[in-house]
Amino acid sequence: MSETAAIAAGGGWRIAEILANPSLGARRADAPVTTCLYEPTTPAADLYFIESGQVRIYQMGPDDSARLADILGPGDWFGTAALARAATYGGRAVVVTPSVVWSLPAERLRRLLSEQPRLATDLVEQLAQRLQAAQEVAARLVFDDCNQRLIQTLLRFSRTAAAVPQQGGDVELQITHRQLAQAVGAARETVSLGLTQLRQRNLLRTGRNRVYFNPVALQQFCRRTARPSN
Repeated sequence: MSETAAIAAGGGWRIAEILANPSLGARRADAPVTTCLYEPTTPAADLYFIESGQVRIYQMGPDDSARLADILGPGDWFGTAALARAATYGGRAVVVTPSVVWSLPAERLRRLLSEQPRLATDLVEQLAQRLQAAQEVAARLVFDDCNQRLIQTLLRFSRTAAAVPQQGGDVELQITHRQLAQAVGAARETVSLGLTQLRQRNLLRTGRNRVYFNPVALQQFCRRTARPSN
């Protein structure tokens, strides 16, 4: 594992040393594209850590409908239902680029956390940040209109493993209109219309499964057009 990934995992503690601890029983696996690491009904037994690559987390609805909940990359943990002692994961984790993923038995990890408070603190901080972000996204589903949700989703994903930095501060976000719609919580046609409107304002460009934009410029536009609070 690279030093960068080790540090990104949380507060500078050396994740490689933790994962190498034989008492933890961690398993390292190469995961090809389209690998489904767990389904909603999979028993929640393991916590997962991404060494390299990209994994997307979906919330599942009726008739196998899905909402793109998160895009994860190196240094991210997921499968937290196992730490919560939930019976199943309740979502779907799909590998979208060739990845290296560790799985850790949650019960063994709990014992290790009780012995290493710094590790516990770092992990709690990362998971708490993820929870805070999820709560903010849920609030937008209620309080923001569709275009505001679209912009906020683009900004959020611009900080994930799906975004490739470009010259001049731009990013290339590797995502389809359908996946954006799943994340925004709107029909694909509605999201496509919103992208067209932003493109007409020269705030982004679209390509095949790609969206190009400058996050700073998009954030400034979002602030100017946000509805005033009552």
